[in-house]
Amino acid sequence: MKHERATEEIRELAALYALGSLTQHEARSFEIHMREGCSVCEAEFHKYEHIVAAMGFAVDEIPAPDYVRDLLLARIDRENRPVIAATAAAQAQIPESRTKQLKPDVQAAPQLIFSQPPQKRPSILAWTLTAVFAIAAAFMYITLKSEQDTNNRLQADYSAAKSDLDNLKTLLDVQRTRTGELDQILSIAGRAGSKVLRLSGQVTAPAAAGAILWDGAEGKFLAFGVLPPEPEGKVYQLWFLSPTSKIRAGRIKLSPNNRFFVSDFIPQDAANATIAGITLEPDNGSQFPTSPYYAIARITD
Repeated sequence: MKHERATEEIRELAALYALGSLTQHEARSFEIHMREGCSVCEAEFHKYEHIVAAMGFAVDEIPAPDYVRDLLLARIDRENRPVIAATAAAQAQIPESRTKQLKPDVQAAPQLIFSQPPQKRPSILAWTLTAVFAIAAAFMYITLKSEQDTNNRLQADYSAAKSDLDNLKTLLDVQRTRTGELDQILSIAGRAGSKVLRLSGQVTAPAAAGAILWDGAEGKFLAFGVLPPEPEGKVYQLWFLSPTSKIRAGRIKLSPNNRFFVSDFIPQDAANATIAGITLEPDNGSQFPTSPYYAIARITD
């Protein structure tokens, strides 16, 4: 089965294969798996293969201690003693007449023995280097895994901090918006000649509520309050009504918490308006109000 991405198990298997630490059966299975075309496992193996190859050049060659040579010579001397003793015993059993004939051969025996190539045994240096490489590889693997875990933790901390920062910015924006709205309300409410019109919810929306600040001297109005969520494809619209006309005062956009805040100039033909009302209209607005009214405020002198 081919893998789509590298997992921790795949990385560990590739590292052990590159170090030659798998059993013969495990190594054979991994080789067959790579030959079957798993590019993910093959890429991980080549990555660790380069690391293992580089480790050999990262360690300086260390000369063998002097005592290793002494141990080697003592071992050779110990292995040759039984052969020399057996040769001497054989010579003692041969008659003197034949000893002279065999003497040249006996003298050649030690040369024959030492001419044989000694049995190859792993040197202490080779075992030492192998152990050093294995320890270094394990240390590098642990270090890389630790760095990866640290990077993942830092990435998670960064994402959490960024999310907190975004939330804080949103809260600050909301606070600035509310502060700006409050400044506008206080500015109009504190001006001489301004009027406060109370918006009352009607039968279709009894929970609707709000107010309209009417500043006739400056020719401005400010409407704010809460309304039911508008259906899809619909929008609330504000109207100023006089005995002879119905004047549009703009569409109302609700915030996520169903609140609204509208500030604009009073239309010139709404100077004689006696009622302000809010209706629910199509998304692009209407030329004339559509019943029923959701909230109404009376404009009094």
